[in-house]
Amino acid sequence: MSLHIETVIKSLKKNPVDFLPKGELFIGRDFLDHYFFEEEVYTKQLERAAQCLDLSLIGIWIDTEWSDPLLSKRTYKDLQEYFTVGCISGPISRLIEKHGFFDAMRSIRNEPSLFSKVATDLIRDVESRAELARTNGFSGIAITDDIAANKGLLFSYDYFRETVHPVYKEISTIIKRNDLFAFFHSDGDTVKIMNLLIEAGYDCLHPVDTIAGMNLYELKKEFGEMVCFMGHIDIITWTNEQIQKEINRAENEFRKGGLILGSTCGLSMETANDKLGLLYPQWKKKRQ
Repeated sequence: MSLHIETVIKSLKKNPVDFLPKGELFIGRDFLDHYFFEEEVYTKQLERAAQCLDLSLIGIWIDTEWSDPLLSKRTYKDLQEYFTVGCISGPISRLIEKHGFFDAMRSIRNEPSLFSKVATDLIRDVESRAELARTNGFSGIAITDDIAANKGLLFSYDYFRETVHPVYKEISTIIKRNDLFAFFHSDGDTVKIMNLLIEAGYDCLHPVDTIAGMNLYELKKEFGEMVCFMGHIDIITWTNEQIQKEINRAENEFRKGGLILGSTCGLSMETANDKLGLLYPQWKKKRQ
């Protein structure tokens, strides 16, 4: 087992770490093609990005058409030094993608069969892709489902508990059955349902959305013994001084694990600014 994987696992299990692992769930193809164009193969671009940024964890979309041949050929085994997480769109995101935001939100109340159909298809998809992820050497799967905004859930707490939560729980069960860690991503304020996400079996929650008022250290006090967090650093709106202060504090307060440090926004051409070099010092050398 590589040092990167070992350290991420220690942090997920809330065990002391020699260094705070860093990771990004979302690394855009535009970012990779622009800065790592010398590598023609996608997995080699990811590897070079991980080396350049000193990442321990890499997120990879595995429910897209272009990912299917890479999974079937076990191409991702090239990244076996890193803790790789396969990202799969969740039921609400798929419902919105298929029907549009407003019709999807209306269907929650008026046409519950639409969600049921999406959820059934998703569970079947997770079952097949979890097996492929395991054979490709992945260490985890992330369900990415933007179910909240800055002021809380996009729907009622009761709807989440009665309808969405059971789907999330079944998905995490499938993930764990394949000996993989379960990650969950949603932007916005998810504090109200955090206990239910933990109960559903998710090991790590991403991204700790500070714009929505989420406070990493308050969450650590309330949930830190039960779950690991990921993200936290806002390289878009925070000042250089605030970014450096938060990095130093996180490295000090999470010496016993429980955090995978990274950006709250992911890596793309829009977020590849000078502040990225504060979070990933080696990035400065790449930009020079």
